[in-house]
Amino acid sequence: MNNKENIFTFNSKSWIGNLGKKSSKVQQPKCKICNKELKEEIKYSKVEVEIERYNGEDMLSASNILIVSENLYEALVNAGINGFAPIKVSKVKQKYSDIDMTTIPTLVYLAILAPPVRNIPIASDFIGICAGCNSYLNKYNEEKSKLIIRNSEENAIHLQVYYDSYKGADIFNFVDHGEIGVTQKFLDVIKDFNCPDNVIIPSEWI
Repeated sequence: MNNKENIFTFNSKSWIGNLGKKSSKVQQPKCKICNKELKEEIKYSKVEVEIERYNGEDMLSASNILIVSENLYEALVNAGINGFAPIKVSKVKQKYSDIDMTTIPTLVYLAILAPPVRNIPIASDFIGICAGCNSYLNKYNEEKSKLIIRNSEENAIHLQVYYDSYKGADIFNFVDHGEIGVTQKFLDVIKDFNCPDNVIIPSEWI
């Protein structure tokens, strides 16, 4: 275990605004047996953000996607961080915002690449494994569903992740979890930038 990369569940709580109508979501394929959506493509091919607020952050979120400043993006690339495709963000002012758009830097959406990494679900009840896609079949649990995106690191459950499904990416999706996964290498880069309000919880390899 000691030679395996330390990984974490990660979500940015630094909200900048909502996605605009010109954003294009990529339709994911579905399993023909269980009809579960399979994460085989990036989430959005085009991103427009209706900016409502900005306080100089280098990492931001909109509709649960990760957006970074151009400076942070270049640092990630220079550090060899992999697992994403960069997509430039189109910026528009939110209708009722008084923000000065000239203060907003160039923004880049980190479009996370396939494949997602398998995990033991913590936000639903396990009821079996699909014979078609080999993924977990889950039953909705209202109480557990709150764990799909955690708002605090306090007393947080550590997600258990199958090492044999991991392909070495520094940023990745999970098959059955709403937060993204990142490595310590990714965290080492962002610590030198203005990246507030992140929820970072260690995960465990199994």
